[in-house]
Amino acid sequence: MRTFILLLLLTLTTPAWADTKAQIRELEETLARIQQEAQSTYQQFQMTQELRHNEIDAPLPITVPPSSPAESIPIPEYDEFLLEKKGKEARIKKYTDEINRLNARYNELQAEKEGILEQINSLQQNPEE
Repeated sequence: MRTFILLLLLTLTTPAWADTKAQIRELEETLARIQQEAQSTYQQFQMTQELRHNEIDAPLPITVPPSSPAESIPIPEYDEFLLEKKGKEARIKKYTDEINRLNARYNELQAEKEGILEQINSLQQNPEE
């Protein structure tokens, strides 16, 4: 009778343990996907940040002086200058908005990752649940 109760107890706890292992495996797969997305987001953030930095540092094409002193300096048209300046400002704003969006997404992914790690740790500490 004791053997029967022991076997019954083992059969009832084994599926819970197996279920916990399956949950941990599923959480680890989700964690890997989130880490990959976070890495991709961070790389996009770095590239966009570099594009923005280059755009800020680049002079307006119309204001570039001639390469040789013998050439005369062309006087840019005011409308062209304003158009170039507005275009540059728009590109900088677009890059800034994209940087902010990517940063927010990266932070969301990090929060998700922390939550999953906590779940994995709790399942590993309490495998009988």
